[in-house]
Amino acid sequence: MKASNKCFQWIGFFFLQIQYAATCQAFLPSRNFLRPTATASYLGQSTTTSRSTIPKIKSKTALSGGLFGGNKISGNNNNNNNNEIENQQPSRDSTTPKRVLEIPVQSLKKGGLRFALGLHLIGQQNTPDPGSWRANQSSDTVLDMFFRDNSAMFSVVLEESKIVVDRYGSRPSLPYMLQESVILHKVLDELKELAFGGEGIEEENRLVRLEERDGIEKAREVLPARSA
Repeated sequence: MKASNKCFQWIGFFFLQIQYAATCQAFLPSRNFLRPTATASYLGQSTTTSRSTIPKIKSKTALSGGLFGGNKISGNNNNNNNNEIENQQPSRDSTTPKRVLEIPVQSLKKGGLRFALGLHLIGQQNTPDPGSWRANQSSDTVLDMFFRDNSAMFSVVLEESKIVVDRYGSRPSLPYMLQESVILHKVLDELKELAFGGEGIEEENRLVRLEERDGIEKAREVLPARSA
């Protein structure tokens, strides 16, 4: 009798444990339900926040164009404009040069003379107005000056026995012709200073030594008279 009662107690205890577990399970939220809801809510909030708070940013091309001038790194229209400008510029390959002047020399130091004349031409780029000229060194012995209307250009060429100035462009404009004369008079002034200026400079140390002492003035005669 006692054994039977004890067996019934164990059976009752077992069913009580089952009922307790079922009751607890009823109050616990489902994991499968909780995860999608939390994830969807979080992603929805994140997506909404990112769309509403992140400002629109301009492209790198636009920023670079504003910072660096834009012509070569912006849109196709600007590239087309650059191509048109480059096609309009005269070059040695497209036209036959016209000899403007030449100065015979006994000797010249090409590196030093090119450097001195190059600095001088760079200093003349804004004559008479900003952006009037563009200086360029095309080789170790050639310095170019392009005018802003692209109608013509001139080159200063350092040869073994002479310094020459050649013009390129089939139809140079009147403004170009006037400003070319102004610049070349100043180039001759610079050459005169290099050939004769300064005290205590040995003749063999000068950047240029003329064949004729009045060679610069003879070259000047072919240019229109400079303004007073």
